[in-house]
Amino acid sequence: HSAALEVEADGSPPHRPDSTPEGPFSGPKTQDQLSVEPSGVLTARLASMAFSRTLLAAVMCVSLVGHHGASAFSITPAARLPASSFTGRCSRPTGAHVAPRLGGAAASRMVAAEPNTNHLRPAEIPYSIIKKLPKEYAWIVPEDDLDVKSRIKKYVEDGELIKTDELILTSWLDNFRKQLDSAPAPDAKNFCVEDYFSVLTELIRKERKRPHYFNDAEVTGTHYEPFNSHHEDSKFFDYQQFGVDVTRPLIDWENSKIAGAHNLEKIKKQLEAGENVVFCSNHQSESDTHCLFALMEDQIGPDFGKIARNTVFIAGERVLRDAIVVPFSRGCSLLTVYSKKHIASEPELKGAKMNHNGKTMKQLGMFFAKGGTCMWFAPSGGRDRRSGETGKVELAPFDPNAIEMMRQVADKAGALEKTHFYAMALATHNIFPPPSSVGGALVEERVVNYSPLGMAVSEEIGDIPVDMSLEGAELKKAIKASRVERANQVYALMKKDYELIGGYDQ
Repeated sequence: HSAALEVEADGSPPHRPDSTPEGPFSGPKTQDQLSVEPSGVLTARLASMAFSRTLLAAVMCVSLVGHHGASAFSITPAARLPASSFTGRCSRPTGAHVAPRLGGAAASRMVAAEPNTNHLRPAEIPYSIIKKLPKEYAWIVPEDDLDVKSRIKKYVEDGELIKTDELILTSWLDNFRKQLDSAPAPDAKNFCVEDYFSVLTELIRKERKRPHYFNDAEVTGTHYEPFNSHHEDSKFFDYQQFGVDVTRPLIDWENSKIAGAHNLEKIKKQLEAGENVVFCSNHQSESDTHCLFALMEDQIGPDFGKIARNTVFIAGERVLRDAIVVPFSRGCSLLTVYSKKHIASEPELKGAKMNHNGKTMKQLGMFFAKGGTCMWFAPSGGRDRRSGETGKVELAPFDPNAIEMMRQVADKAGALEKTHFYAMALATHNIFPPPSSVGGALVEERVVNYSPLGMAVSEEIGDIPVDMSLEGAELKKAIKASRVERANQVYALMKKDYELIGGYDQ
């Protein structure tokens, strides 16, 4: 499965040295993560997922249907491909037109997901808790007499891990084991969590020794690596399955909710027909990627799990710099962008970062032009957090420019007419809650909870017509208003679905 390959700004490979209401979410409210300030060169601020008109700094993913694996590219707004005709998938109302490069369908009724619509859910849980470390992972763990905590301590003493790694891994392990031991699912406590943390320790140790994505001298580039084939362990280690294995024991499968499965069936057909799909979703957990893998496969079926597993995520640089995150990032195909907030944080690298973002945009357009692309992204630009005032996990607002960026990229690729937009709601906060505040240290304390998950998909989103008889400033004002209205409608659909799957009960 795919991770990231470094490519310099000029396209050449980099130099690499050899080195609570009742319901499924009811119960005690979970505690948000605290920020852990790392020592030494790892001290950095968490990358903000801010959006701008020309920067897409959100988490998103692209699924390729009918391919052996996902392929990630980068896109630039400067790469203009043939424009679409803007005539819609349905006729325009009289006197109303969509603005050039904005869309092709007339306004249509927007419908949220309906309750109890997961007719695809299997009768019983389709997987078993792993009680013995698979041999596909076991080879990476040293054959010694040390338990995982003792081995971590030794690595810190030998300078192969840093003290922050020890603090995070040991507290995370204790928290993980406690959650499994107290889980209502009787088999959860049998998960061999200590063995999996032994594997994770070795992956982090390797990352400290030889960073997978970049080092201080090589911080920009297109991050993608087909099937991890550029590294010695890649032929044997399935990073994606490893991440799913770690996530599944924490999921309350019985009480997890899926709404709008019939919409997902429609989406599957659209992708198979070579059309594109874009999910406009909220974002709640650092593990949303693996939650999506598990929900689609375990709650809906293998065909949908395949779509989820072949995804490409756009994320900020943090997922490439945090050594504890990297083993999980390598289980996803990645495209990265530098956020608006941090694009100028290193003045000498600003040009290279902007060039990198441009390449990302250009390649995303190539995905749309090719067709069969499914994208998931968060127009909010960051994770939802629990409100100190309401005590509930509140939804972050959507940025109209973020949604417009996706439409413009599809349009410039000549693919807007075959690109379908849907709202998606996720209730995944409790399984891996974010820090209570935005920003802070690069490395976060990891806190997990045994929890049900939720996901809902709305009906397809229609377009917002613009009166093209307007001119000049009035036309620009109308176009801007249509973008805001579109974002408001998409957000309203997502919020309604969020309520439906019990998001506010987390």
